[in-house]
Parts: sequence; structure tokens; C-alpha cells
Amino acid sequence: MHLLILLIAQASISLGLIHPEQIHLSWTSEPNQIRVTWVTYLSAFPKAYYRPILCGNVPSPSNFTAVAAQSTKFLQGNTTHNHYQFIHTALFTDLIPACWYEYQVSNTGVKSKTYIFSGRTPDNSTTFYDVDNAISMVILGDWGSGHIGHFTKYLLEEESKSRNYLGILHMGDIAYDLDTDNGKIGDDYLNMVEPIVASFPYMVEPGNHESFNNYSHYKSRFNMPHNGDNQGTGYFYSLNLGPVHFVLINSNSYFHSSYQTEAEVQTQWLSNDLALANQNREIRPWIVVLMHHPLYCSQQLNDSSIMDNCANQPAVIRPILEDIFYNNSVDLVLQGHVHNYERDAAIYKNLTVNSEFDSQNMHVNANAPIYIESGGAGNYEKNNPVSNTPAPYARYLSSDYGYGRLTAFNTTHMYWEQFSSQALTEIDCVWIIKDRPRY
Repeated sequence: MHLLILLIAQASISLGLIHPEQIHLSWTSEPNQIRVTWVTYLSAFPKAYYRPILCGNVPSPSNFTAVAAQSTKFLQGNTTHNHYQFIHTALFTDLIPACWYEYQVSNTGVKSKTYIFSGRTPDNSTTFYDVDNAISMVILGDWGSGHIGHFTKYLLEEESKSRNYLGILHMGDIAYDLDTDNGKIGDDYLNMVEPIVASFPYMVEPGNHESFNNYSHYKSRFNMPHNGDNQGTGYFYSLNLGPVHFVLINSNSYFHSSYQTEAEVQTQWLSNDLALANQNREIRPWIVVLMHHPLYCSQQLNDSSIMDNCANQPAVIRPILEDIFYNNSVDLVLQGHVHNYERDAAIYKNLTVNSEFDSQNMHVNANAPIYIESGGAGNYEKNNPVSNTPAPYARYLSSDYGYGRLTAFNTTHMYWEQFSSQALTEIDCVWIIKDRPRY
């Protein structure tokens, strides 16, 4: 009998059925916590282990803390194929912002490789612990596992070696698509990005490509912060990181009548969230909103798809969202969906709004939200050519595949960079500077 069990275990290992894969981190709705999520195809005794390894002059314990995981059996495909996987999650708690941690996950005693993460997490209090400690986030949209997606993966993996960013914010359209080929494409994608997202919290929001089966793959594969209104879906939430209040919303809900109630709940939550953020504007002055569909981008007059994405769809959501952003003095709106890059000036009601000072790469005391579209991290389609009829508010356009990085150095200076994954270099940047909490 023991021999049979041993043979079954060996066979499972050789087939990769019990070995942890698709490991990724995410922040929760609580400070000083990080969640780790991973997948196996057979499940027994899943656990995670973590310990601090570098805390300045404070000695680190030699033993790992073991955490039992919660597991869910997830039907990846349809009822014909019955392709299941087990999704495991565990919480690392009582994290110290100044510490670095190492961890492993396991299933049936088979452990993953060891990864390292920062103990710095979102802070829900009205202060942040170090005004002078810059916060830097990678921000991208529309990233898949095709050969183009590997360009972005390579550059991000190189950047991750120097740990010059804290986490990743993905503005929807994940894997192309998570559910394709009965979930195999989603598996391939999460294995591709594991070397990065197992060490950096990976925060996502839905795009139109996540809507299959009522977003089942999105809700099952990713554990985003819960709040009283998103009912555990992770469709919309906010994060306080250093001097920045980040807000991520689900723009898909505004285009389908079946999601009308959800859209109304989200819009009310957004208004309440931004109102609360403005009460703390003296200490956390930056507000950045991320969404999949753009409110603003340049139309390509001879391209029907770009006309739809940059004219017809914005006409649906601008009346709902633009005044909320403007009245709450949102500093920056980041967008995906259109497969290219466009940086715009400050805009309100389809018109450029002058700042106290504007140049090609600087805005000082903007008087409306600045809009940036970065939806070309790597999709299975070709990136769209930039518009030959750029809008008057457009400042820089590129069809290169790539991603952005946003760094808030302090309460007055924020810096955006766009990188080309093909050229392996920065192609655009802008300083956003202000000496007042809001416009």
C-alpha cells in the first residue's frame, strides 16, 4: 500500500500535478498584509512559509512561519472538458514596512523556489510612515503571453533585479484571454509572469477581455482588495501608497445594461471614495485613477476601431465619470484598451486646460486631470498605429509596445516614464508638479 502511494506521488510530481505554479502576490484591504496565490492540479496540505531576512539592525528569526492555505477547486473550461485546477491563497501578516521577507509555497510537501518581497504595503491610516520615501509603480495595460508579451516580460524582469518599483498595476485585458483554450492561455500567462509577480504585488482590474462567464477567471485567479461595495469581486478598489491615493475601477460595467446596478454601485462608491480622499489631501495630495477604457485619446479618422475606442465609447462614459474626476481634483487618469501609447495634457470637456506652467515634458499646478493611455504591453494583435489626426491636447504618441512607471517622489513632485519593450529604453516622460493639494 505504501509503495502504491509512493508511486502515485512520484507520478504526480513527474506530471507537475502537485508542484506549485502561477505564484503571484497581491495587497489586501488591510495594512501590513500580503496575499500569495498559487495553483496546483492535485491538492493536499497546501501551505506557505515566510520570514523576515533584512530589517536594518533588527535580528531576523531563523525559522519560517508556516501559514495554512485556503483552497478552491476551479473549473477552468466548460462542462464538456471538466478541466479543473486548485487555487490556493495564504496571508502573510504583521509585516514590517522596513523589512524584506523571503517565502515559499508548498503542496503535498513539494515546495516552490524561494522568492523575496518588500514589507511595505498600502496604509489605510491618515498618515504615511515616511514622507521622503518615494513610491514607484509599474503601470500597464493589455498584456498577453504571446511573443510580443515576452518583450515586456523581459524588460520588467531586468528592472525587477534592481527592485526600483514597489508593485504592478495592470489596467485590464490580461493574457488574451484567461479563459482561452479552457484556461490554458491563462495558465501560460501566469507562469510567464511568475518570476516578476511572485516578488512584486500584482494588482489588476478588469478589461473587456475578462468578461467571459461573468468574469469567472478574473474573480477566481486574482484576489483583489475587498470593500463594502465590490462584494468580494475586486472589480473596483483603492490603495493608499505613500503620498498617492490610487483608484482602480471597472469601466466595462458602463457599456452593458445587464451591469447597470453594478455600474451605479461603483459610481456611488467612486464618489464616496474620492470625497474621503479629499479630506486627507493635505497629507496625501496625489489622486491617480486607473481604468481600462479611455475617456480621452486621439481618433484615427480612417480606422473604425480607433473611432469606436476614442470617440464612441468615451461618449458613453465621459458624462458619468468626467465631472467626478474634475470636481474631486484627480491629478492623473491612466487608461488602456487602445493598443498604443498617448500622453495628453490636462483636459476638461474635450478641451485643453492650461496649467500655471506647461511645457512638452512638464505641467506645474494643473487645473484638470492629465490623461495618459498605455495599452500596448503586448497583445495578440498588432499595436495600433498612432493617429494621423492627433487631438490638440496630445503631447506624445507612440505605437511601440511597452509600459509605464509612475514615481511619486514626495507631496509636490510626480514623474511618469514610458518604456519601449522593443527598444529597451525610455521613450517619453513628464513631470507633474504642484504646490497645492488640489486645483
